[in-house]
Amino acid sequence: MNSSTLEAQKSSVLILTGMHRSGTSLATALLQSSGLHIGRRQIKGNQYNVKGYYENVDFLEFHKTVLQSQEIVSEGWTLQENIEVEEQYIEQAQQIIAQNAISSMWGWKDPRTTLFLNFWAKLFPEAKFLLVYRSPWEVIDSLYRRGDEAFDQQPELAVKVWLHYNQKIINFYNQYPSRCILANISQVIKNPKLYIETINQKFGTRLGTPGEEIYESSLFQSYSQDSHRPTVIDYYFPDAIEMYQELEARSWQPDENLDLSWRDRIKSSPYRAWVFQDWMELRRVESLYKSLQADHQLLTAESEQLKSQLSQTQKELEESQSKLQETERDLEKSQSQLSETEKVLNQSQSQLSQTQIELEKSQSQLGQTQEELEQSQSELAETQRVSAQFQTQFSQTQSELTQAQSQLHQTQEELEQSQSQLYETTTILEQSHSQLHQTEEVLEQLLENYKRTEARADKVQEKLEHSESKLYETTTVLEQSQSQLHQTEKVLEQSLDNYKQTQEELEQSQLLLNETQMVLDQSQSQLHQTEQVLEQYYSRYKKSQGELQRNLSQLYRTQKELEQTQVQLKQARNELDRLLFLEAIAGQPDESYQRLVWEAWYAYRNNDLAAMAKNLRKSMKQKPFSKTETVLNWLESFAKFSSERGETLNTQALTNSPEWKQLIRQAISKKSVLARKQSVQQAVSF
Repeated sequence: MNSSTLEAQKSSVLILTGMHRSGTSLATALLQSSGLHIGRRQIKGNQYNVKGYYENVDFLEFHKTVLQSQEIVSEGWTLQENIEVEEQYIEQAQQIIAQNAISSMWGWKDPRTTLFLNFWAKLFPEAKFLLVYRSPWEVIDSLYRRGDEAFDQQPELAVKVWLHYNQKIINFYNQYPSRCILANISQVIKNPKLYIETINQKFGTRLGTPGEEIYESSLFQSYSQDSHRPTVIDYYFPDAIEMYQELEARSWQPDENLDLSWRDRIKSSPYRAWVFQDWMELRRVESLYKSLQADHQLLTAESEQLKSQLSQTQKELEESQSKLQETERDLEKSQSQLSETEKVLNQSQSQLSQTQIELEKSQSQLGQTQEELEQSQSELAETQRVSAQFQTQFSQTQSELTQAQSQLHQTQEELEQSQSQLYETTTILEQSHSQLHQTEEVLEQLLENYKRTEARADKVQEKLEHSESKLYETTTVLEQSQSQLHQTEKVLEQSLDNYKQTQEELEQSQLLLNETQMVLDQSQSQLHQTEQVLEQYYSRYKKSQGELQRNLSQLYRTQKELEQTQVQLKQARNELDRLLFLEAIAGQPDESYQRLVWEAWYAYRNNDLAAMAKNLRKSMKQKPFSKTETVLNWLESFAKFSSERGETLNTQALTNSPEWKQLIRQAISKKSVLARKQSVQQAVSF
């Protein structure tokens, strides 16, 4: 034994098992609600076990593998006494235990564990066993209702397997009584809290209070008191009844009072009427099955037709949706193209706006240049005018200078003449003193004239120098003006070049704008066409949607008509059953009584308990039997009518209803006990 198995044994381990269909799933659900971990991987439920099987997949697959290795069916339908577990599977079992021992309280449930009780007890010495059993007639009926193929050719195999499984449970319980609790599932259902308390007390576990909504009576069927199945089992398989008594004697009893009421269901021998009744019920079931099969075929044909119509409608809808999606893609594509065109147009407009701004700037610069040019030309004209004035003044000055020089030359000549005359005069002076005085006066006058002439010459020279300076300044200004004019002409040429380039760009922008406008017009045309196509598709889609709605409406009406037809068919069948029953009892002494009982059963079947009670009260007035016999006859008749329809009467629900209890209080008096005993004796003697 490995360490993982030893660690697993430190926790509380509960192994629950029993014969198939014995209520092991219900008991396991009860334990799980109380805190027992039963594994993460479990078998899911189905129509035979709605709430689930509560079976751990690991242990289930292990049991199946071992059974198949011994050439035994995996379900466990075997009568083989000993099933050997080979060495290779022991290690696998230990691994499964180690994988699932993840809680302080854990366990598993599998009916096949019954075939391996000794194996698990030796491998797992600390494990405790919860053994569950159920009456043989209820287990066999549940197996037949589930329809396992193993019992089709061998119906009696169900009884034999029940005997085999429960014999192993008894043997194991006798061998390990301290490690086991044996319980009837009916006692577990009636006393779930006491059952959990018993487990805690005996095994030292700490299970909590079980859930209150675990058990559902509709999912756990039991036989009515008047069923003849226990008698049939006792007659042909008395060992099963004896084993059931032994199980009851050894099992856990919450109140220490052994319930032996089930013995009342067993008669001394089967009534011959039961055989013929089963025969008749079988044929009725076959007839009903054929009728239902025909109805099923008809409904299947109608369903196929409706499915075909629905499929065609769905195809049309899918085609419409496909076309709509294609149209939406085209629309998205057109919108994308339109968006790109708008982007190009916006870019063109932006470029055009920028070009216009640059053009305006160029025009502004050109205007400014022209203004500067005009100003330069005006300054040049002014300069030329000033220069002309200066030239005129210069010419005048030169003329005055020439005249002054001429006067100076003339003066010099006069001076020379005067000197000559002075010489002559000196000569004459020597000759005449009076002439000298005259000459000196003339000379002084000449000197004054000379000074005046020199002063005038100095002024002319200053004017000339000033004119030359002014002329130099004017020439400099003229050169600057010419240089500025040259620069202005260059700027003007550049401005003209820029203007030409701007004009070319403007023309290109205009061409691009025209092309963009054409693309925009084409896109708008395509968009208009796409919108028209979309409207057509949308119209088709609305039409398809309308056809789909009409088809769905027609399908809904057809379903309603089908439901009405089914209701009418059910009413017709019920009326047919009623007529057949009235025909069968026609002429009998208690015809009125039987008719009222059948009407009461029919009302009960339709959940009309008030009408049931009313018809049963009327039947009591017919009085074909005693009151006690009448009540028993009601139950027998109800069970018979239900059995003829392939149904099982829920006696417990019927007898617990307020209407039934009120009927019983009215029907049975204090002396009814003695009358009941007499009726039972009469039934036994019969």
